[in-house]
Amino acid sequence: MSPVITAMSVISPFGLGADAFTRGVLAGRTALAAVDPSAELPYAAAGVVEEFDLAAVIGNDAKNLAALGRAASLAVGTAGLLLRCHDLAEYPATSKAVVLGGDLIATDRAMALTRQSLTSPQPFQVDTKAFPSSVMNNSAAQCAIRFGLRGPNTTVTTGRMTGLSVLAYARRLHLRGRAPAVLVAAVEDLTPRRSWLTWHGHGARSADPLGEGCCVFLLESAEAAAEHGRVPLAEPLALEFGVAPHPDAAAEVLAARIRRALDAVRGSVTEVSSIVVSRRCAVAERLAVADLFGRDRQVIEPACLIGDTDGASAAFQLATAIAHASASDSIALVTSADPDGNVGCGLFRISAAVSCLEHRRTRGDKT
Repeated sequence: MSPVITAMSVISPFGLGADAFTRGVLAGRTALAAVDPSAELPYAAAGVVEEFDLAAVIGNDAKNLAALGRAASLAVGTAGLLLRCHDLAEYPATSKAVVLGGDLIATDRAMALTRQSLTSPQPFQVDTKAFPSSVMNNSAAQCAIRFGLRGPNTTVTTGRMTGLSVLAYARRLHLRGRAPAVLVAAVEDLTPRRSWLTWHGHGARSADPLGEGCCVFLLESAEAAAEHGRVPLAEPLALEFGVAPHPDAAAEVLAARIRRALDAVRGSVTEVSSIVVSRRCAVAERLAVADLFGRDRQVIEPACLIGDTDGASAAFQLATAIAHASASDSIALVTSADPDGNVGCGLFRISAAVSCLEHRRTRGDKT
């Protein structure tokens, strides 16, 4: 049976936790703030996660936190928030997997080490303590080490599609019996180097303010979740990916993938209640949506509130769809497109239990 998402944790510019993110999204409140002009960055505003006490989030026995790096700190902190509510003690350590992704994670420290090697008197005179955090799988490894998750450990990076790709990978792990419980995560940190890389890579076509943060979802079977008091928040119904032969064909390819996803679940455009796009200047996504759903179809844009989170954007889009849960089960469409022509989409059944769960939390019920 297809696995479901039964828990969600978020660290975003709105603050710590899924509740802070949900409140910010539903209020339509922007978390973008002006960037210090003295930083000489190409963006005037950004969605920045305020500094937080990571040791308090993950426990008093936390060690060597200073060497983690920004991306790993966000990932470990977000995973810690989820595991603080759901310790998953019912699963053996070898049954708990981590699938984490991002786009430019670890790039900042890797570039810093490269610069040290080139500018130091000798090429080996670099900060060796920074080596672990300069590799892309550092964040996933740190989550596994610090929380005793000894199942499969995978890092995925597919650009803006990463949030959808980690879900696809995690589903395959679960369906093949490799991991009964999977922490599915996407993270992106905000650094000066990432800002300039994005600016030069995308140019004026991508002038959206940047953002940072992390989303972690728990993927497991509905039966196992019910045994331990968890309810489905969302179910991945279909995940589709494609590559346009040239960027101008991205809208056409994405529209075809959305049709394919709908056909896979025998659905129609009228059944899709919400559409969440990756960013304001997502031209290909908007054209594909207009082609299938009509020009007047409204879309949700979380990037307008928290900034463009790049490799974590699709995960934040799913978190936004969950935040908008209604009183009845609904179908949400998440779309994604990179400037180089890579596209992807996901159809999700968002459970009405989300709104009920939020209602219980506001009344003080710990469930």
